[in-house]
Amino acid sequence: MQRFDGYLFAKLLLIGSYSEGPGYILQQWDYKELPVIKKVYPWEEDPELHKFLAKKVTIMGKMMEEGIEYKEITELKPAEVEEKKLKLELKVPEVLWVNKMPGPGPEKQYMPLTLIVEWPYRSIWHGTCPTSQIYDFMIEKDGKTIWKWSDGRVFLQVITPVIIPGGRPIEYPVVWEFSPDEIKEEGTYTAKSLFIASNQTVEKEFEIKFAH
Repeated sequence: MQRFDGYLFAKLLLIGSYSEGPGYILQQWDYKELPVIKKVYPWEEDPELHKFLAKKVTIMGKMMEEGIEYKEITELKPAEVEEKKLKLELKVPEVLWVNKMPGPGPEKQYMPLTLIVEWPYRSIWHGTCPTSQIYDFMIEKDGKTIWKWSDGRVFLQVITPVIIPGGRPIEYPVVWEFSPDEIKEEGTYTAKSLFIASNQTVEKEFEIKFAH
């Protein structure tokens, strides 16, 4: 069986016909609405569903083509209401080798960073950003920011909708471009990423080592 949490309400269906009657809908926390199949005639009230109207509930059952086929319904306790968030992952190299060899070396080096955003539910996540900037990346050493992706960039001052389909991770890749002379010491550095639409951050440590 599957578990479905949400707010149960009803609306009138088949209006004007002999089968006019209530239809039951489960509104989930992302505002998606799932029909709940009642176990009576179309014109009748389902006694089990009707007593839970206008309440937050947990429905145990199975998702069918027409909606949720319920087996058991219970009132959702406040402590069980779980705030569902996006799943974030940050991919960076475990070790970044910086060329400190004597003599002419590369003027620039590059490190890829990728933010992976996933909505691990059977629905679509909707969010907005106050500008056209959707994400940001930072590199820190001992709590001090040494690089920020958004610095020097210009973003449109418009509200930007962001949609993440359920079960389909979306990747946001960027590149940190730096001069080897800017990196003064080896050690542990921290890469961070901010997903602005959900105000969530993720971070990952990596090592910088010098090639002598």
